[in-house]
Amino acid sequence: MADRSKVNYEFPAFTYEVERGKMQELVLAIGDDNAVFLDKESAIEEGYKDTPASPTFSTVPMNWSNMLSRIIDYLKIDFAKVLHGEEGYEYFKEIYPGDVLTGKTRVVSIDEKTSSSGSMEIIKLETMYTNQRNELVLKATALIVERK
Repeated sequence: MADRSKVNYEFPAFTYEVERGKMQELVLAIGDDNAVFLDKESAIEEGYKDTPASPTFSTVPMNWSNMLSRIIDYLKIDFAKVLHGEEGYEYFKEIYPGDVLTGKTRVVSIDEKTSSSGSMEIIKLETMYTNQRNELVLKATALIVERK
């Protein structure tokens, strides 16, 4: 079970350089055919300065930096009992290829819920991302569900 003493703990910052290829891989993997996310010229025609990151892009730096694995280990979560809860994204500025993101993840809460199928812990995480100009670009939230 998750270590409840870690609520409000902030993990060390991690960085990720945004790669055009990884941006495109995610868009193709989820079946999004919006040209704005795949083609620089189409993005520019729509008023962007380059191909912007798609709405769910923050899963890429979180996973490619191995941050999620470190969070699960640090909180002593049994990965075999983990379910994906939900994710939320609040963008403040566009993210483009070549941006260098710095993420800071904090444990917002760890709550226990009980239902007819058993009990579980709900771990809420919040990651604030800044770019290389120290501008806040994204707030990402995630719920990890650990079945008991």
